[in-house]
Amino acid sequence: MAKDYYTVLGIPKNASQEEIKKAYRELAMKFHPDRNKDKGAEEKFKEINEAYAVLSNDEKRKQYDTYGPDQFNQRYTEQDIFKDFNFKDIFRSMGFDFNMDFNENPDDIFDTLFGFSNQTKRHGAGSDKLISITIDLRQATQTITQKINITHNVKCDACKGNGIEPGSRVITCNVCKGRGQVNNVQRTPFGIIQTITTCPNCRGAGKIYESLCKKCKGTGKIKKSDIIDVKIPKGVEDGMRLRLKGEGEYGNRSTGDLYLDIHVQKDREFIRNGDDILYNLKIPFYIAILGGAVNAKTLYGTEQINIHPGMQDNEKIILKNRGMPHFNTNNYGNEIVNISIDIPKQINEEERNLIEKFQNMNKNNNDSDYKDSDQKKKKFGIF
Repeated sequence: MAKDYYTVLGIPKNASQEEIKKAYRELAMKFHPDRNKDKGAEEKFKEINEAYAVLSNDEKRKQYDTYGPDQFNQRYTEQDIFKDFNFKDIFRSMGFDFNMDFNENPDDIFDTLFGFSNQTKRHGAGSDKLISITIDLRQATQTITQKINITHNVKCDACKGNGIEPGSRVITCNVCKGRGQVNNVQRTPFGIIQTITTCPNCRGAGKIYESLCKKCKGTGKIKKSDIIDVKIPKGVEDGMRLRLKGEGEYGNRSTGDLYLDIHVQKDREFIRNGDDILYNLKIPFYIAILGGAVNAKTLYGTEQINIHPGMQDNEKIILKNRGMPHFNTNNYGNEIVNISIDIPKQINEEERNLIEKFQNMNKNNNDSDYKDSDQKKKKFGIF
């Protein structure tokens, strides 16, 4: 379950922007890794910044309040959350100054804040994966669990992700001879230039392990095929994207996320319009005239509806709460039943006689209507 940003900052949900900023500054000063060396301070600092990045932005806060922690984190990536978040101004206003590029991605920024330079990072953060899942409209009316097959990088179980063969001895780096730095000499038109850089073999440590992990060949990760249970909330719409945190590619520093693009197939009988369902129901012409009870299909079975006498073609009947559920809630849209009067293309002799009898019984009324209509047309000079 995603952490509640209001709880992370220790503020009420109706907090003003000034209260949010004040709470953030106090917590950021308390948990900044330059000041707090306790275990877990780094992760706490990142949580604080994530919470502030969302709640300090009116549009992101509105989305967060609408969807809630779980749905918000399914819909928005870390890059989305920190987009337009001005690290530079915020941290400098608190007295911190960092020699870094503030256009980096969030993981690189936090690595810089926590002291992990690019020279010391053996591998980057794990990347995200994207797959597609197709379900039908009826499946979308309820929360379902689907099993999916995924092949991704996971932490090597032999070396626990460090890339070192278990039991391997620590030895002096044979490149820098234990100094952690190497000299580079270049001949240029202006003379010989000598530079000192971090040893690329030991990355400045001066020591290396004797053997790399045989299973992962020192990468710290291996390919693995997994079957994952995916929970798809009821009410999902076609094109909606869900996020499964930590189910992407393992990258030694962190594991990426798995994103699911949901495709909801069109139904042969029902048309979805937001959370409402449109359904066309054909009824015999005599039911339309006389009225009566008929059965209408819904996504949840059949339901009996009453046709009033004299029902006209394309009249609508609303079935309350028989539409789609609002995304991941217990509220439902409606089913809108469009009445289509079915006129038979062929009738037998007995049926023709009955209809002609009905016509003759109403002939006088019909003739009177026609005469009145003709007189009105002549009066107004229509013909």
